[in-house]
Amino acid sequence: MKKCYWPLFFWFAIYLSFSDAAHASEFEIDEIISAIKNEIKTADISELGLPRFSIETVDVALTVFSTETEKGALAVRVGGFSSALDDILTPPKSYQNLIFSFHPSEADDASPDLSLGLVEPILKVKSSLKKACNTPPSFPMDNFEFKLEFALERNLEGGIRFVILDLEDLKAQHIVTHRITIHLKIAS
Repeated sequence: MKKCYWPLFFWFAIYLSFSDAAHASEFEIDEIISAIKNEIKTADISELGLPRFSIETVDVALTVFSTETEKGALAVRVGGFSSALDDILTPPKSYQNLIFSFHPSEADDASPDLSLGLVEPILKVKSSLKKACNTPPSFPMDNFEFKLEFALERNLEGGIRFVILDLEDLKAQHIVTHRITIHLKIAS
């Protein structure tokens, strides 16, 4: 008697596809903009040493999509992912870009917030630029631009995390990415 292993293979394939996969998730636009602003503020005030690199302008390109709310109204959301199995959404078929800029202001009384994933790469770049500026021979340097691509993850607690590593793996799973360009200038 021949045994048929196809049903077993089918269920195993379904298990593998859900076990470590990222699933589409959505975020409110204001939620993401607030998180980006907090990350930029934290990176700007957490810098140590001289010269000091101030963040002059931040250009942001968010990948958004239109969807329908439970009440049938139109909503525009930011695309992301979640590793939680109970947060499975069907990925949208079309996306749009929301592009904007902002100029961080000096916040004298601000204290650093807990980083959600963008602060560390910004501080690493600033540190490397400091080393380059402080290493002879000395040349006048100014107007730096740092471009960073990231994905948005809804963590298990429902919060946001900016993911900058393994983006190609996420793109292969049809997870959208976003871009941020940070314009730095040596503060006088």
